[in-house]
Amino acid sequence: MRIQIQLAIDGETKKTDVLEIAEYKLGEMTDEEIEQAIEVKIRTWVDRMVQVEWEVLDE
Repeated sequence: MRIQIQLAIDGETKKTDVLEIAEYKLGEMTDEEIEQAIEVKIRTWVDRMVQVEWEVLDE
């Protein structure tokens, strides 16, 4: 299964990628379980791609 994903910031696409889940891993999963597997795959991708840094300028 191939899943296209796009990361947009302020409405502008900054990154696109295609994630893959091997069909044999999906096996006898229900539709709900497949959706959960897709969500986990996407969350993992986002965790790798997105970093937020900040610092206090004025108190």
